[in-house]
Amino acid sequence: MSCLLRISGESLDIDALLSLHSLPLDRAWKKGEPRVLKGKFHLDSGLNILVSDANLDQITRQIEEATNYLELNAPVLAKISAFPGVQNATLDFGIAIYEGHVAQFSFFPAKFIQLVANAGISLEVSHYACCNENE
Repeated sequence: MSCLLRISGESLDIDALLSLHSLPLDRAWKKGEPRVLKGKFHLDSGLNILVSDANLDQITRQIEEATNYLELNAPVLAKISAFPGVQNATLDFGIAIYEGHVAQFSFFPAKFIQLVANAGISLEVSHYACCNENE
């Protein structure tokens, strides 16, 4: 997983939302359904859409692919984020962090930020501990 669009809400009618668009889904869930973790249940309904399948260490490619995705799907994404019951519309970038690195930077161009804001979507960067393959 690298860049996902995550849409969710406690009172979200996921079936109605899914009928609004035909964007390919990574997965969808309904409130009360069992989660992968045994004994846990979803507290909301929602969906994930894969926006970029670039590797965790390819943030530039993730942003380029997300920019293209937003440009191609802007009208439907704005409808999705404004759909009744949607509480969270978040574009989540998965980024690798490596042991021994003192700092890490992720740059988001103004054009990209404007596209995200116009669609009513929030940004999130999730950091994942990784090891160098050479070690």
